[in-house]
Amino acid sequence: MKNDLVIKILNNIADILELQDVPFKPIAYRKAAQTIESLSEDVEEIYIRGELLNLPSIGEHIGRKIEEIIKTGKLQYYEELKKEVPIDLEELGRIPFLGPKKIKILYQELKIKNLKDLEKALQEHKLLRLKGFGEETEKTLLKGIEFLKTNPQRFLYAQALPYVTKIQELLRKQSFVHKVEVAGSFRRGKETVGDLDFLVISSEPSKVMQVFTTMPDVKDILAKGETKSSVRLSNGLQVDLRVVADKEFGSAMNYFIGSKEHNVELRKLALSKGYTLSEYGLFKLKSKKWVVGRTENEIYQKLGLQSIEPELRENTGEIATAQKNKLPKLITNKDIKGIFHNHSTWSDGHNSLFEMAQKAEQLGFKFISFNDHYGSMAIANPLNEKRLVQYLKEIEKVRKKVNLRVFSGVEIDIMKDGTLPLSSSKLKELDVVIASVHMATKMPEMEMTARVCSALENYPINILGHPTDRLLNEREPLALNLDKIFEVAKRNKIFMEINSSPGRMDLDGLKVKAGLKVGCQFALSTDGHDINHLPAYVYGVLSARRGWLEKKDLLNCWDLQKIEKVMKK
Repeated sequence: MKNDLVIKILNNIADILELQDVPFKPIAYRKAAQTIESLSEDVEEIYIRGELLNLPSIGEHIGRKIEEIIKTGKLQYYEELKKEVPIDLEELGRIPFLGPKKIKILYQELKIKNLKDLEKALQEHKLLRLKGFGEETEKTLLKGIEFLKTNPQRFLYAQALPYVTKIQELLRKQSFVHKVEVAGSFRRGKETVGDLDFLVISSEPSKVMQVFTTMPDVKDILAKGETKSSVRLSNGLQVDLRVVADKEFGSAMNYFIGSKEHNVELRKLALSKGYTLSEYGLFKLKSKKWVVGRTENEIYQKLGLQSIEPELRENTGEIATAQKNKLPKLITNKDIKGIFHNHSTWSDGHNSLFEMAQKAEQLGFKFISFNDHYGSMAIANPLNEKRLVQYLKEIEKVRKKVNLRVFSGVEIDIMKDGTLPLSSSKLKELDVVIASVHMATKMPEMEMTARVCSALENYPINILGHPTDRLLNEREPLALNLDKIFEVAKRNKIFMEINSSPGRMDLDGLKVKAGLKVGCQFALSTDGHDINHLPAYVYGVLSARRGWLEKKDLLNCWDLQKIEKVMKK
């Protein structure tokens, strides 16, 4: 698997070129990196099939560089480029809110080359002397450095997915492997994972261990035993594998999928019924006789429970609800009839309105909502009132070319004072209005909550976009009183967004469940900026399932006529 390496090198090249004030090229490399990031399969496999240049934003020039990375694991052009810049961009670039432009100023003014230099300069308050670097910037950078130091490395669900697919395919091809499944937090659909856990049934475990520990992407063998092995892949991801007996497979799956808290409660329940539960099976407490364990379902049945879906196993009431046979019928990918919140070349998207709509149609959707940026975000090439008129005309043309419902709309900035930069009368002319916080993100909780609530109370908004504005592994969420936000959203019939973008997955499942308890309803979006982003709606489905959502709770599952009715402002 070379996806992560390709993405990293392309983005780092873009950073260096931007640092050198090279025009246009940084954008091309970033777009190519975003294309690889959106893939759910190994880029090497795509290259082997001869389809690399068919990918959006991958031309011959960048395609040759990706080919070199795939073949050699490095890129000569990148190595030479790094020598031209005396700054450790990889290290400094990991700090949230510290982009190439700021890094360039820090080097030019203070000769800061790496993280150590930056920490020293911050401790001595040297940044306060620089234009554009105030106390808030200093606090933000210190917080960013602390974030990197205190948060262990975790991988996005989307980053881990190609590795899961590849490892499963490899093991399933072996004649001596009878069954293989992934477990752990990945199986529960968590937005990030610290490692991967695989369970295998095989009568020849030593052969399984040999195949597993000699996989092409293995960098280090951490442990190798008769039935258990651990490896670290070249990107740093740890993968653990266990071979278990056929009669133990269900109990092992149950043990390795459930969160620690869920497993503790399940074991307590087993004890109360005269059993003891472990990864090896369900046993009678007194006689220690094995009862069941081949499948998870038979364990649940024996304990008097409904089968509990993996996404729910977080000890948030699922066991008590399963005892009453009242677990929700969770939504599935098939229930999604369309997707909200998509961008085009009218703001910061990579594809035209027609190309995005065409892709949505190919995916079998019944509708797509376009919500290009409107506001003052210069980086996003936002719409203004004059361009909005042309934008809506273009959407009207697209409607005539595709066989699905195309909703018009914008993603509009919630300003610092809680106002929106477009009048309510103009907003009412749009089908779907999404309001989001994009700037002044460091406000205290009380002010930020009042800001968002003011917008929700006073404007015809349909959906609150990426409510916490977090970026996984990069940026902490906004300081918000979500309980208050949920109450205001419910009262004003505004849908809370479940943003499927792999780096956001915002709201997360537990917050979705909290909103559901208050009485909120939800809308799933892709926040798509590229045709390859549209299939990522499946990540939002995971969050929705972790939040206990049924079809009635999610706007995307409703009939078109009903959607149109509730969207009217």
